[in-house]
Amino acid sequence: MTDERANSRVIGADTDLDLLFAQVQALRELASDPDKAQDSDRVYDFGIRWAVLLYGRLQRLDHYHHRSELAPDEQARYERLRAELREAVPLVERLGLPRPDRAFADADPR
Repeated sequence: MTDERANSRVIGADTDLDLLFAQVQALRELASDPDKAQDSDRVYDFGIRWAVLLYGRLQRLDHYHHRSELAPDEQARYERLRAELREAVPLVERLGLPRPDRAFADADPR
């Protein structure tokens, strides 16, 4: 890693990561409440926000990850996010939401 990469940051990456981590937490909260998880309108509304983040912000982070343009701390947070998304897959499937498969494209199979 060069000093240049250590000092360069992807504009908006921290915001993208913050939003995605918050959405994973919201997913856990929704899935853990039986009443909310059975409310089809609530799940539908959540699914819209979930899909927008997956196909917008997550895809953007994945692009920079594959180009090795994330700063070291951004990369570390992105890896933590990927781990959380892998753990969240059973919840995603139970609620019928889109899977975050793009984040697993080059991850170790588990």
